[in-house]
Amino acid sequence: MRRMIAAGVFVATAVATSYITYRLVSDKQLRETLLSKAKTMASTTRSTVDAMSEEVALRTAQMTRNPKINQEWVAHQWESVGY
Repeated sequence: MRRMIAAGVFVATAVATSYITYRLVSDKQLRETLLSKAKTMASTTRSTVDAMSEEVALRTAQMTRNPKINQEWVAHQWESVGY
């Protein structure tokens, strides 16, 4: 019985993945929409990092375990100084 359930889940996942891949490959408007949303999210993140103080950037990086936040903040500080 468990094998049948596992096989059903596997088949359903394979069908769903195939459909999503087909939609992404064949629908140019969908690709453009997803790409524009991703770019918007990236620019929003960048503006959020730009507005952070050093202390907030350090705490955020430590909490999320994401050193890229600090790297972007430091790079922005160098850019604002003119380097």
